Amino acid sequence: MYRNLDVGQLRTLVTIVRTGGFRRAAKALSLTQPAVSQHIRRLEAVLGGPVFASTGRRLELTDAGRELYHYACRLVALNDEAADRISAAEHPARVDIGVSPYLEGALPEFLAALVELMPRIRPTVHTGLSDPLAARVTAGELDLALVLRPARDPGSRPVGAVPLAWYGSLPSPASGSVPIALCGEPCSLRRHVLAALTAQERPWHLAYEGPDVPGLRAAVAAGLGLTCLPAHSPDSATAPRPLPETLPPLPAPDPVPMSLAVAPATGAALADAAFFAARRTLRPYLTTDPPSAARPPLPAAATS
Repeated sequence: MYRNLDVGQLRTLVTIVRTGGFRRAAKALSLTQPAVSQHIRRLEAVLGGPVFASTGRRLELTDAGRELYHYACRLVALNDEAADRISAAEHPARVDIGVSPYLEGALPEFLAALVELMPRIRPTVHTGLSDPLAARVTAGELDLALVLRPARDPGSRPVGAVPLAWYGSLPSPASGSVPIALCGEPCSLRRHVLAALTAQERPWHLAYEGPDVPGLRAAVAAGLGLTCLPAHSPDSATAPRPLPETLPPLPAPDPVPMSLAVAPATGAALADAAFFAARRTLRPYLTTDPPSAARPPLPAAATS
């Protein structure tokens, strides 16, 4: 014949011992004091004897009650752990992820790799220019972000470096000043490109300036000017490169750093999973590996 212990009754026993009395336990458990006493009587029926040797001002457990108490602590903790894990599986944790629009071509693969490593998350994606995304990460509005800028913020990790190339076409190759299309401030890639342009003698002028990358791509596709985009991104082919014979060479900007910005409250497991997902899926964009890329990857079953 089986004798089943009730977790609720065991929790009452643990609470009585930890709070030091039936009345305090009743308050902590939001129960009446008669209900607490009834729980102990039912445990005594299963135990076949008393749980407490004294229930006065100083509670004392019997030898059997002391042994039951130790089992009760373990069973209650195991019950709570199981309930928390099952609840987490049914209610995935939301993770807010920022992604530079220059990297949108690899977003599906990145999300798939991240969810493979962290199956209990529910990612929400926010796109925007790198500087505003990094500021939102620092403020705790986003959990992490893939951005085109150095890893200079606390918790940020270098992912690699992205080579750039000129894209666009010119209606008149003989034009003296080269029209340039860029996103407006704040944009780290804009500053990177302008630094390269200031190093050359060929005249240039800003022919288009807009708040986002879709508008920039549209302006370049319409022939308004040239711009720099990642050289190896899957979607850069939507803007044709200028042919060498139709345009004197422009200075090639140095590769721009890519980093993973991580919010202060983001857990290490999530940060690690995002880093290795980025390294796995953004490799086609990159030319160099950061020193931290040599760390061993997380196992695919990592979930916390």
